[in-house]
Amino acid sequence: MEEPIAVPDLGIAVDAPDDPTQPTKVEIAAIHHLAELALGSSGQASRCANFLLAWADADGYGAFDPTDVWACDTTAIRDIVTVFGLIARVAEYPELLDPTLRDDLRAIAVKWRH
Repeated sequence: MEEPIAVPDLGIAVDAPDDPTQPTKVEIAAIHHLAELALGSSGQASRCANFLLAWADADGYGAFDPTDVWACDTTAIRDIVTVFGLIARVAEYPELLDPTLRDDLRAIAVKWRH
């Protein structure tokens, strides 16, 4: 049996899901915060957009460069790590987890890809 991989404590408190195939309230809040940042004009806005758009459609919108987090503040980094854990756990696209994200993702794509 393989030894489990040690994961560093990043100070991210994620509430345990009742149904592991569904996002938690903390994860949904992180997604919406990243979308809000991506629609803004801060230096990290394009980085948050890259992350969300890569999740939504990497073939259409391009991949996410992990070094993008170097230009993000601690809160955005925590949100990215939280959402990345969600992506790994549920294996689903954002708008299928929360249909309210569809309009935000469309607006992010228009802002950063058109």
